[in-house]
Amino acid sequence: MIRNFITCEKITDKNSHGGEGVIEIQKMFKREDLSGTWDFALRVVMPPNSSMGLHQHGNDEEMYIILSGEGLMTLEGKEQRVVKGDMILNKPYGNHGLLNDSNQDIELLIIQASNKD
Repeated sequence: MIRNFITCEKITDKNSHGGEGVIEIQKMFKREDLSGTWDFALRVVMPPNSSMGLHQHGNDEEMYIILSGEGLMTLEGKEQRVVKGDMILNKPYGNHGLLNDSNQDIELLIIQASNKD
């Protein structure tokens, strides 16, 4: 299966996970498209001064892949700068959030898989 993110439907999310501003989300692959433990693959664009608030998932893992831009990632209570090329693994039951405190968009790919217990 091939999909082009440019042609995927775009939705907006206000105050994502209690964060600030509006982010753009494109659901490239959904659970029903995938086999195994994959849940989704999203392309997200976060404009300057927007954020995905600090939040916790259940028994799943999420990977953020920074395609462009930079920001401040909070992972397990620790803040760290993230830049283009960084891959962040958000572990099961972990806390994470992302702030775009720069003057350019952050573009990222988010891929999630659920663990089977």
